[in-house]
Amino acid sequence: MGLKPGFSVHKAFKMAGPYLNISYTLMGGMALFGFLGYWLDKELHTRPYLLLLGIFIGLVLGYYNMVKVIQSLDKK
Repeated sequence: MGLKPGFSVHKAFKMAGPYLNISYTLMGGMALFGFLGYWLDKELHTRPYLLLLGIFIGLVLGYYNMVKVIQSLDKK
């Protein structure tokens, strides 16, 4: 079982790039804003409300980025 003729690893990564961007942005946004919310909760003694708000904001921004990427792929 070999690779198909014309298969290129570079081409495969180029095609998968936008989809990888979606996952990295979604997870990174949730982690960054979650950490920011955790830190603010610790400073303001409002645990766990700002942590949850931070995770929610990261999730919303990640989904917004996902929609933008999918729309740009549809235009191609």
